[in-house]
Amino acid sequence: MIYLGRRIDAYTIRYQTNPLKGYNRQIKHCGFSLGTFIGIGSSTVGPSTTNNQLSYEYDGVILNKGIAAIVAVDNFTVGVSLGFDNLLDRNKKLWIYQNKMNVGLVVGLNLN
Repeated sequence: MIYLGRRIDAYTIRYQTNPLKGYNRQIKHCGFSLGTFIGIGSSTVGPSTTNNQLSYEYDGVILNKGIAAIVAVDNFTVGVSLGFDNLLDRNKKLWIYQNKMNVGLVVGLNLN
């Protein structure tokens, strides 16, 4: 998946004195991002996803594209995406999800 967008980050840095007369630094972070994405994935194609127009089932390659809005607070990220899927083979006219809008939840955790 490739994501291209604009991100704005804001940091708050505070220092507190500790009992040894030193300082402890506390950093708070908040970020906002808005962008577009595109990627390759897979989906089951068969009777249930073609209104019974196919009698067999297989995994088809799809192109997923859309937009996303993401909010980050410290190490946690959450957002929402709006996307469209396109089946990339000869059964794309039968596939019930072809060019239908989907809504996704974006969740991330920064481990470094």
